[in-house]
Amino acid sequence: MKKTNLILCAALLAVSVFTGCKKSGKSNSISIMFQGSDSEQAAIKACSEKFTKQTGINVELLYTPHDSYTSKLASFIKNKNVPDIISVDGPVLASLAWSGVIQCVEPYIDSEIIKDMTPSNIAQCTYPVDNKLYAISYADSTVLLYCNKTYLNKIGARIPKSVEDAWTIEEFDDILTKLAALPEVTWPLDLMWAWNIAGSEWGTYAFYECLASGGSDLIDRATWKADGTLNSPESVNVLKYFQKWGTKGWIVPKSAGENTLYNDKRQTAIAWNGNWNFLTCEAAMGDEVIALPLPNFGKGTRTPNATWIWGISATSKKADKAGKFLSFMMTDTDFLDAMEANACYPALKKFAARCETYMDPAKMAIAYEQSNYAVSRPNHPAYPTITLAFSDAFEAVLNGADIKSELDKAAQKIDEDISDNGGYPPFGK
Repeated sequence: MKKTNLILCAALLAVSVFTGCKKSGKSNSISIMFQGSDSEQAAIKACSEKFTKQTGINVELLYTPHDSYTSKLASFIKNKNVPDIISVDGPVLASLAWSGVIQCVEPYIDSEIIKDMTPSNIAQCTYPVDNKLYAISYADSTVLLYCNKTYLNKIGARIPKSVEDAWTIEEFDDILTKLAALPEVTWPLDLMWAWNIAGSEWGTYAFYECLASGGSDLIDRATWKADGTLNSPESVNVLKYFQKWGTKGWIVPKSAGENTLYNDKRQTAIAWNGNWNFLTCEAAMGDEVIALPLPNFGKGTRTPNATWIWGISATSKKADKAGKFLSFMMTDTDFLDAMEANACYPALKKFAARCETYMDPAKMAIAYEQSNYAVSRPNHPAYPTITLAFSDAFEAVLNGADIKSELDKAAQKIDEDISDNGGYPPFGK
């Protein structure tokens, strides 16, 4: 995941079983729909041109701006004209697989690439109904703590050396207390509220893993019921810490913007932030910034995962060619080097070995280590409801609302959605 507040939403879930196909004018061409920055677009274009030169298979590039991607894909689905390859946000993979929009990619992807995937990458690409891959990716994501080393040294904070060595939540709470007392620190902690929390994917992505770390979850992943899990005592205990930090005024307010850690004033000591922002922080702070793992809420540090990944439409008549292109992309060193320069979090072991930033203990090695501790967002067709219910509750908690009541309401919304859809069979069996 990169900084984004959008997910493929209910418009996609309204499509039940999809039976159309992409109507391509040429038998030796494939189409690919994607979003991304200018540099990502350029890299995909260069990769496709190299692929065409080597194979003779033409690649029709269907770039769509991020903010209109959801509606454009929903239009393709409605009109039964889905491109051969589509880029999808990891947490909605289950929705698209369940709706019959994408298919298992394993028969079409080079087996050596599948073997090279990190455990977190496998998790983000797996459909839990049959435990098969319905997407492939070279990239993943994580969230960690970017800390001002000068401030940590001033309070004598212990510096974790690995994920297993992460601060306990009690330690982290004590560190925030001491940081709040430093006259130069305006806010000890930035939760990136400027990216939105309520109604946003950041609100779930950045914090659901804390529930898992505390012994809870967004939903029971065996029964697919939220009541009794999302609103459990363990969840309440986790959110008590966030509410404390909010009511004490220790969290950067939304109005303050997103760069209070690394602006000239250095107003913030710790930013709860995504891997994609390391290069920005490093450019502004140099070796004053240090990347550390998320805190341990009692059951070990857990981290989020998933980003934009690549699926093959279920009705593509050229799935074999689509698989060849995706396999080519996953191993094109020029393409991967361009992705590294774009702060990509590597999800293939051979790609990771090329990424100096993620191999360097002084930089982001600890972020790459976190891929072994990732827990995926629930791979379920009801995910759009799950994420909105939780993110709304989480912001209400930060603003001082009763924690148990907010979680009860969120759990009820989720369970009602699943019930209204008959349990989304074959889930829940």
